[in-house]
Amino acid sequence: MLFAISLLILSVVILYFGAEISLDSSEKIGKKLGLSPLAIGMLLVGFGTSLPELFVGHIAGLQGKIDIATGSLIGSNIANMLFILGVCGLFTKMSLSNKKLMHQILVHLVLGVTLVFVLKSESLSFFSALPLLLIAFVYLYLLYTDLKNDKTDYPEDQDFKPVPVLIKLIAGFSMLYLGGEILVKAGTDLCLILNISEYIISAIFIALGTSFPELVTSIIAAKKKKDSDLIIGNIIGSNLFNCAFILGSLGIYNFKLTADYSTELALLIAGSIILLLISILKKHFNYVTGFIFLSGYIYIVGFWLKIF
Repeated sequence: MLFAISLLILSVVILYFGAEISLDSSEKIGKKLGLSPLAIGMLLVGFGTSLPELFVGHIAGLQGKIDIATGSLIGSNIANMLFILGVCGLFTKMSLSNKKLMHQILVHLVLGVTLVFVLKSESLSFFSALPLLLIAFVYLYLLYTDLKNDKTDYPEDQDFKPVPVLIKLIAGFSMLYLGGEILVKAGTDLCLILNISEYIISAIFIALGTSFPELVTSIIAAKKKKDSDLIIGNIIGSNLFNCAFILGSLGIYNFKLTADYSTELALLIAGSIILLLISILKKHFNYVTGFIFLSGYIYIVGFWLKIF
């Protein structure tokens, strides 16, 4: 158990520095390209922090472990939205009034509703997963139009050197992946030692482990008072990559679906509706909504552990 705990601490350290490096490098590259903070968060940071979910999902798919594959992705999205956004809400006040961000939140809501129909089917096949891949295509198209039409002017950075920054970005993402893998292994070993079921491992520990890059990246951004579009964009972007692109791509394994994700999907949809209402009403995501989201995460963990 001591070795597993040591691995857990090591993974947190690697993830912290990986998030620091990737956040800084992504911002520099994005600004050099004239990308908006929202585009930087959704495309560069969002995709980069979803790499652990991508590898874990397909490794589980190749091994035929449906509960780990789907449980880790759904659980990761819940951790991203309820836990990470909830924690960030305690650190900083975030504006959701950006119209483009509103569109992305709406796509996230559509994703949640689509997941209800996809995961209620008998199997996750190529054809049943097509709606998810279609949402991924729509999301990427929206990003493309943002990149094409919404260039942002930043002060010229005379010290910008593309090769070192690109190397730092790759190193940061590599550290996020490595840290996520070590955290998954440490969490899994601890659960096996404590005799916790595979479903709980995937829904809580593996999901939270693969979401840890988003957590560290978002908290660092919140503490440094970065643009809130970058924080929200990171979460929404990561979730859309997780359950539109990654879960959709798992259809190639033709899984039989047996688990019931009704409670999880209801929370995801409810969270999207709250974010959309905040955006429409031009309010802020603050400590009150942060507390509500954290309460939702505590509830679902208690539900998984059969406490509630």
